[in-house]
Amino acid sequence: MPSNTIGRLAGIMLAGLLLIWITPVKADVFTISHVKVDEKAADATKAKVKAIGAAQLLAFRRLMRRITPVGSDELLPQFGANEVSRMMSGMTFEEERTGPTRYIATLTISFLPDTVRELLYQYKVPFAEEQAPVVLLLPVWKTSKGVALWEGSNPWKEAWVKLDLQNSLTPVLVPLGDLTDISAISAEEAAAGDAIKLEALRLRYGADKVLVSIAERRDDASVFATLTGETSFGAVNYAKAYPVDGQGVKAATDYAAAQFMATMEESWKTAVAKINVPTSNFNAITVAIPFDSLAEWNSIRNRIQQTYGVGEVQIDSLSARGGIVKVLYEGDIQQFQSELQTNGLILSEVGDTWVIQPY
Repeated sequence: MPSNTIGRLAGIMLAGLLLIWITPVKADVFTISHVKVDEKAADATKAKVKAIGAAQLLAFRRLMRRITPVGSDELLPQFGANEVSRMMSGMTFEEERTGPTRYIATLTISFLPDTVRELLYQYKVPFAEEQAPVVLLLPVWKTSKGVALWEGSNPWKEAWVKLDLQNSLTPVLVPLGDLTDISAISAEEAAAGDAIKLEALRLRYGADKVLVSIAERRDDASVFATLTGETSFGAVNYAKAYPVDGQGVKAATDYAAAQFMATMEESWKTAVAKINVPTSNFNAITVAIPFDSLAEWNSIRNRIQQTYGVGEVQIDSLSARGGIVKVLYEGDIQQFQSELQTNGLILSEVGDTWVIQPY
């Protein structure tokens, strides 16, 4: 092994030994945190009732935006607060303030997964509830005086930590910024993408990948932000300017971080979201899938999994030139054939064997 490779590996191992291991907190995509409401009414009690109803509706809309692809929630009817409350499993108050005719609060609202699933099954809304592997994100703020990560004012970091990062479909960890983190990597090293030090920090937090995001206030009254790195759903390379309006830099960075997070979630949903159906509605068919390469096998299998009404693809056997799988699907065989065709696949009977192949 070349000496420079040995040196790099030794550096990673040493840095990892110097860091204290951080255990990620368990997440729940059906929990919506940081739900802010501010309502007025004739008295404080009525204001609180009004605010809680508004919070329930807001949390449900955020849940739908989180787990369904853009526009899919339009397949659902409009629900009232009472209907949404029957889907909830709990509600906690992060903070609250009460005045004579006003109620202000920040809440965390959790929903019943099975109840939400059944609702989406009923209206045939595609959704994803599987979380992507956790990524570690280092938010660097750039000014004319240099870059900041741990020390001083960092509005870019503040914008990220306000988000519900833990329960997202693409969960993100922002480092604590304790003495161990500060000694592990500097803002300059993070901005430069120091691979060894980023890897050491990734090991500390047990994350799957590391992303670096750099933001700066520009002279054209905008905040320009980038987000780069690798994720389980591919390379991330975002760059966009967000206008600074009358609400100032803080509002612009908050909006930019939320948009970057939403873009990551949408990328993940594009890869995994599908029409999910209850197992009681499944029919099963065993099919042969011929292929010439592993890439072709993966392509065909992914297209079957993403077909409307398919619940699961179970592999029975696999060889170098073909596979036998059991597909669980909703509806009759003609409907299944039609849905496969929309994904560029033909289901046909060859002798006594059903075969799926591209057309």
